[in-house]
Amino acid sequence: MLVDLHTHSNCSDGTLTPAELVSCAAAAGVNLLALTDHDTVAGLHEAQAAADECAITLVPGVEISAAWRAQAIHVLGLWIDPAAPALQTHLAAQADLRRERMRKICARLGKLGLPGEKLLNIVQAFPGVPTRAHLAHALVAVGAVDSPDAAFRKYLGKGKPAHIAAEWPALEEVVGWITACGGVAALAHPARYSLSSGARSKLVGDFAAAGGAALEVVSGANGNQHVDVCAALAMAGGLKGSVGSDFHDPQHSWNPLGRSLKLPEGITPIWRSYGL
Repeated sequence: MLVDLHTHSNCSDGTLTPAELVSCAAAAGVNLLALTDHDTVAGLHEAQAAADECAITLVPGVEISAAWRAQAIHVLGLWIDPAAPALQTHLAAQADLRRERMRKICARLGKLGLPGEKLLNIVQAFPGVPTRAHLAHALVAVGAVDSPDAAFRKYLGKGKPAHIAAEWPALEEVVGWITACGGVAALAHPARYSLSSGARSKLVGDFAAAGGAALEVVSGANGNQHVDVCAALAMAGGLKGSVGSDFHDPQHSWNPLGRSLKLPEGITPIWRSYGL
């Protein structure tokens, strides 16, 4: 069975509609797919309809931004109830945080001599919740940079002139939101955070103590060395394993849907808890 439990549609910062995403996953041979857009479940209804047609098992999911020791952390909510009123309320608050942050960033870009108001209008024209990825594309559109990566290197990345840190809710709060709506919390791409090995171990420990169930052992374009580190973290924390491409765009060759996402020996797959 080919499993991919971390993907994005254009309801957040992906380029494909939810239906297109599901169709591409089916073509890639994925059997078990989660749509985990950033801080929104808006695409799940369309994705489920497409999954029914493609005979794919869809896991309702979301990727929620959280904070741990002033570090932005992403938590995947898998097998959630997207209609749960409390979750809807929390995600609406997350969307408000994103919109306010975007206004502040665009205002700062305006002070740097760029067309801040125009950039904000371009971002607001995208479907779904606003992200810095949308703003990076807007900066390309107005000719400020040559590529989205350049936008982060020059303006949007940490320590750059237009960077504004988001004030996300605490990690334990976000894990609580997920478990309260019947879902399981999985720590996304743990090797990607700028943390020492000791801090990364502490993060995993705090996540498990808060009720986290799984760790994304295989993620995106991570190499074997990252998989080994993440597998050790999962075992030390008593966590099950998850796998996900973190797919955003078919033009990105480094994280295609379902890319050989196999857990190492000794790691219990989180989907086994659901008889899959």
